[in-house]
Amino acid sequence: MIDKQQLDAELTEILKHLPGWQLDPKFDGHCWCAVLIDGTGRGIHVNATRSRGRLYLSGMWPTTSNRDTCRPDKCEHVTIARGRPPEKIAADIQRRFLPWYTAAYAEEAERVSRQEAARDRQSELATELAALLGTGVRTGGSHNRIYASGLTVEVQNGGESVNIELHYTTPKIAKAVRKAFAKAGGTT
Repeated sequence: MIDKQQLDAELTEILKHLPGWQLDPKFDGHCWCAVLIDGTGRGIHVNATRSRGRLYLSGMWPTTSNRDTCRPDKCEHVTIARGRPPEKIAADIQRRFLPWYTAAYAEEAERVSRQEAARDRQSELATELAALLGTGVRTGGSHNRIYASGLTVEVQNGGESVNIELHYTTPKIAKAVRKAFAKAGGTT
């Protein structure tokens, strides 16, 4: 039996004692690792070559819509001896790894949710501002940057702030913008 087949066989036995977890079929083609998934997005990466004679467990983390992975500053990992009975290995995973991982994953999932909500607000505001600027507006591939004739508008901080740059404009337009800015509650 090759290493991957042996690893999958061992994990199949361990999974009998880890309710709700299963092997992720997306990792069938990997030759030295596997991933256990629970159907909620969480996953445990299991590496059999990193620690000789041991299983090296680390967490899989949530990603944003633009494929950025959110992971804690300090990621924990656990190594467990492979030669032990499957129920003992499963008990170790439940006792030593899952409490930390479950809590850390929930925090990172919440961070992804906040980032996605901020990104949505930013995009909505950019769309609204583009509509106000009228024709000749382009976004230039960025969901938060708008270009119009002589003007760049960038929505930042999840829609909490807007940066406006005037380019090659007349002093008359610059003074009118300054006056409108002061009237709207900007500087005096």
